[in-house]
Amino acid sequence: MSIKAAVKNHFINHLFKEDGGNLSFQEHLANNSKIHGDYFIQDKTEDGALGEIHQEKLVFRRFSWEDFDESAELFKKVFNAGPWYDNWRSLDEVRNYLGELASNPVFEGFIVQENSHIIAACMGRRRSWWNGKEFFVDEFLVENDMQGEGIGTKLMNFVSQSLLKEGYTRIILFTNKGIPAEIFYLKNGFYNNQNRTVMVKEL
Repeated sequence: MSIKAAVKNHFINHLFKEDGGNLSFQEHLANNSKIHGDYFIQDKTEDGALGEIHQEKLVFRRFSWEDFDESAELFKKVFNAGPWYDNWRSLDEVRNYLGELASNPVFEGFIVQENSHIIAACMGRRRSWWNGKEFFVDEFLVENDMQGEGIGTKLMNFVSQSLLKEGYTRIILFTNKGIPAEIFYLKNGFYNNQNRTVMVKEL
């Protein structure tokens, strides 16, 4: 989900119930504990937050600066392909963009590795809002030939559980309409906030 390339659509602020009402972030995870990571082997840090977890051949953990170059390569590969078709001409362009993102004091990242190679990543920003702590997803990506295999869902589960244990109440993101990414997020508990729109002014 490339924010820079996306025609940003709806602002997503929290989760939903089957009857159409709103479901809190905590209620959603509590009601879906098996979906949201109970099948993981979990490692917890001293403060109770999720550390590194393992499932089969996959490792889920927090992003570190050692992951930067490999993440940049994966980013360029994923978003220069469909359905995004971005035009990242060089790795330096990607490094500049991700460097700005990762240098933000409120940056937070999560990655998935298989055989020590990064195959998926989630990168975003923490935000303290009047009605609770929020996490804004700037980038969410999965290796091209591994999309549709459930890796993205497992990563989102890891991100959600990690944030919940740190007192976060909400995950927010933008994506394009009518593409597989929109369906993916809907299946993972997000919904389109019809009360929000994105305003753009060309300069």
